[in-house]
Amino acid sequence: MKYKTVIEIMTEANNKNEASDIVGEYLSGDISSGVDMKCRTKPVLLYRRALAASVTALSILLVFGTIFAAGIKTGKQAMPALSGVSAVQPPLKTAPIDKKNVDFKEEWQKKHDQKALQSLSK
Repeated sequence: MKYKTVIEIMTEANNKNEASDIVGEYLSGDISSGVDMKCRTKPVLLYRRALAASVTALSILLVFGTIFAAGIKTGKQAMPALSGVSAVQPPLKTAPIDKKNVDFKEEWQKKHDQKALQSLSK
């Protein structure tokens, strides 16, 4: 386990430079320099790193999931319509006179059936 130690050194000095000099003397071994020292030691909390890693991983997964879902939607919409695959047949484009002719309808139906059978046998 890792620990963190914080040392606080308090001195009585007239300015910043004098305080730094007193602390330097104390740290070099002069114990009689009139320095008060407080020391605190506590364990390093590793769960913060784990929490940060988890949040980062979840964010990345969320971004990739959103991109993937958007790609699926556009992929389905971008699929081209193939001719002859539709179950609904468009209306027959003929002249009004030919629509009333029974022979024309029978001839057209025969040709349509032949083409349908040919496409199934391929």
